[in-house]
Amino acid sequence: MAISIVVDSGSDLLKAVAQGKNIHIVPLKVSFGEESFIDGVDIDHDLFYKKMRESAHIPTTSLPSPQDFVDVFTRLGPGEEIICITISSVTSGTYQSAQIAKDMLPDYKIELVDSLNISMGAGALALRAWEMAENGSSATEILEAINEMKKDLHTFIAIDDWTNVIKGGRVSNWKGSLAQMLNIKPTLYLTRGGEIHVKDKARGRKKQLANVLEFIEETGKDLTGKTIYMLHAMAPQEELDHMSVQLRIRFEPKDIIIYRLGPIMGSHGGFGTIGFVV
Repeated sequence: MAISIVVDSGSDLLKAVAQGKNIHIVPLKVSFGEESFIDGVDIDHDLFYKKMRESAHIPTTSLPSPQDFVDVFTRLGPGEEIICITISSVTSGTYQSAQIAKDMLPDYKIELVDSLNISMGAGALALRAWEMAENGSSATEILEAINEMKKDLHTFIAIDDWTNVIKGGRVSNWKGSLAQMLNIKPTLYLTRGGEIHVKDKARGRKKQLANVLEFIEETGKDLTGKTIYMLHAMAPQEELDHMSVQLRIRFEPKDIIIYRLGPIMGSHGGFGTIGFVV
């Protein structure tokens, strides 16, 4: 029985990469005021960042419906073993939508994985699952491997601009405005339980990014020969180049893969955000 991998678009797996590996993406939605778009269908990264820069509205996101998952599952058919990986159930209702869809298709063999992560923290699991399937691993072996892998994935998010955080209601206006005025830069991280917590508040961007390197060091993970993902919301190229060099010097990874954050994660972090998945 063939194995198919499904993810949601909050995984930030590039559409071209997913299509090349036959990984199936269930899109979330992003809205600017009354305008609503389906991620990766009628809005791409370029249009998203253009609208975020020009719109009077802060982007908001909404999760896929159970029917959106059913549509993808039924397109694959009951003859497939489906492994569906979603962003953290603590931060999004996407996993719950996938669970309802699974319950609607009792004759299908569907396994759900709550990544307890976001962005490429989920995307990396999907890539590993696809690689194992290509190499002939069984669904059971893949599930065991990615459930172990997710315990050792670390995600840090360096926020540069408080605008989206304030207007999205995640921080009060006066606290956010004061932090912006004082040049305070928060760094967030994903807990083992899939929650997003504040790791640090640094004075200035240079100090913030230096601290991120320390936080990665503190995980104790040997990154030699591994892949590090850097995802950003139109961060300055000099920052990306600087961090890429520092990551290579300190951790000797095999690859540093740099993507732009997609509309879902880009909506929450705002311009300048850089996420690190190690």
